[in-house]
Amino acid sequence: MSSRCCAIRVNVEVKVEGWAESQSMHAFLAVGKASCEPPIFLELSYYGTCAEERPIVLVGQGVTYDAGGLCLKEKHELFNMRGDMTGAAVVVACCRAVAGLRLPVNIRGLIPLCENVVGCNSVRTGDMVKSMNGKTIDIQCTDHEDVLVLADALLYAQNFCPKCIIDVDTCSGYMRQALDESAAGVFTNSEILWQQIKHASMHTGDRVWRFPLWEYYSKAVRAGGRSDVQNYGIDGGGRPCKAAAFLREFVPCGQWMYIDATNVMVTKGFEYEYLRKGMAGRPTRTLVEFIAQTICKDTAPRLAK
Repeated sequence: MSSRCCAIRVNVEVKVEGWAESQSMHAFLAVGKASCEPPIFLELSYYGTCAEERPIVLVGQGVTYDAGGLCLKEKHELFNMRGDMTGAAVVVACCRAVAGLRLPVNIRGLIPLCENVVGCNSVRTGDMVKSMNGKTIDIQCTDHEDVLVLADALLYAQNFCPKCIIDVDTCSGYMRQALDESAAGVFTNSEILWQQIKHASMHTGDRVWRFPLWEYYSKAVRAGGRSDVQNYGIDGGGRPCKAAAFLREFVPCGQWMYIDATNVMVTKGFEYEYLRKGMAGRPTRTLVEFIAQTICKDTAPRLAK
């Protein structure tokens, strides 16, 4: 484990595989088993106000290459899979921007990094793993590894008594069918967080759209008789909603928001004049604006009574 503080006042701690094992992050570790590159857990800290102030915790999914594991992706799907670490990149960019702006807020960034590739030690369909809180997970599909990587990180986030937890992921390709490049999908258990992120997106133009977080989808991921949850769930539809329902199982309390950026991960290059073709880095602008507005009472939205 190593730590350093960069010029923009963000402290970076690099935590290795042994540390993750000591934390019982078995879901996270299962995903990277087949790779020759060991998994790493990054912890970023920015203190813009007194240390006693509760931080906003940002969690970014960092699968640096996603081949799908033994449930191998189609050839055309593999082309952009170096971008499956978009969530991690967004969190790093947000921490850098917040520190550069010297915003009076505390930020903790959590980034689990690993590869999901094919190898003799690959996690297999039907394997069972335990998360940090002891919940058992039935791995029905190795190509739905994103939620496994995030589950332990969300549980670890509770250690910091956060004001809120925001995780960014590229979990479901079906988001592109629903929204194309128009907006990132948002799932949240807090009406306040939704109003704040929507308000921020109006300022940046990098829009968001809310999806349901109903018990219907929670039942679908709890339907397995031999485990607490399943990483795919029963039936085939509602993939983004089931992924969000799965992640909700690992947020025991507090305000939480999940941003699915799969459909805005890559841009064609003509929808937004300020973005060139390729990896877009969205929704970094909106997330930075969201953080800034949470500390500005004059711009924070007021909920209807």
